[in-house]
Amino acid sequence: KCCRQQFVWNDFCEEYIPTDRKHTYYPSVITNDRLYEIKISDLPVIPYFPVNSYYEWANYRYYGLRSASAYILVFDLSNLETFQYIRTLREQICESRNMSNVPLLVVGNKQDQIVDEGGNAAAITKPAITSGHEEKRRDIANLVKKHWKCGYIECSAKYNWKVVAVFRELINMIDNIDSRDQSPMLDNIQDALDRNKCVVI
Repeated sequence: KCCRQQFVWNDFCEEYIPTDRKHTYYPSVITNDRLYEIKISDLPVIPYFPVNSYYEWANYRYYGLRSASAYILVFDLSNLETFQYIRTLREQICESRNMSNVPLLVVGNKQDQIVDEGGNAAAITKPAITSGHEEKRRDIANLVKKHWKCGYIECSAKYNWKVVAVFRELINMIDNIDSRDQSPMLDNIQDALDRNKCVVI
């Protein structure tokens, strides 16, 4: 929620308010000399990813979980236990739909609450997490990049560190799939326009 809020409105709310229902936003982004119309769906925590359309209709009506163009899964860098939820959800997504042409980006948020390699606190407002977490963070990054073959970025929604990079990376991932699968001839101009639209969950 915080990354989305920072990206769409360039704003950060100090008070944590969990997402309680689906919120949809329609920002336009210019990157790689192209205009992209993005539909971002911010969803509350779901206990499981629907295995088929029936379960999606019965329990997550209008969420669009199974038809998303891409996924951004966010966990809390200051509480690495939250990564387990991301891991389980990603397994369920991969078991439930063909992900060969669907980018998945894993984002570690709250980078401001961890300590860098030199032992310096990234932020002074709260006690930073000690470098004891560093090895676990590296393991997570390696798992995501090397084994899952997914994108991985760490950011801070609070200080707007790398938030734009999150969405730029996702657009690049989508572009790479589009350029790989693009046929030499476009059927019509609508095909070109549709490739610049993206639904992100």
